[in-house]
Amino acid sequence: MSEESTTPAIVLEKVSKRFGRKVVLDELDLTVERGESLVVLGKSGTGKSVLLKHLIGLLEPDSGKVLIDGEDLWSLNEEERGKRRRKFGMSFQEGALFDSMTVGENIAFPLQRHTKMSKDEVAARVAECLDLV
Repeated sequence: MSEESTTPAIVLEKVSKRFGRKVVLDELDLTVERGESLVVLGKSGTGKSVLLKHLIGLLEPDSGKVLIDGEDLWSLNEEERGKRRRKFGMSFQEGALFDSMTVGENIAFPLQRHTKMSKDEVAARVAECLDLV
């Protein structure tokens, strides 16, 4: 068995985050094993989105570590962190789609911006995604 397969997918070690005087995350420890599914529930304003933004590298913790596949996200440079970020998908509240675009154009948008896929490859991927739903 390879080392990667035994390393948890996500580990948070004593992660803390505050905004002004409001403590949102207070020395949070979390381990998510490979293949494990997790649901984050809570009332509005309790830190669910803040937690998710830490997991994908959009927010840096005030203290603690965010490890993805054993790598500390905040020991990486911005380019490397961006590469890790592209491995995640996140659907924000209310869908957060561009309402001026079709669903297909919304799917194509990140592919056009963040890959070197040709127009035909993008079109094929969009069709594949739409077939899934």
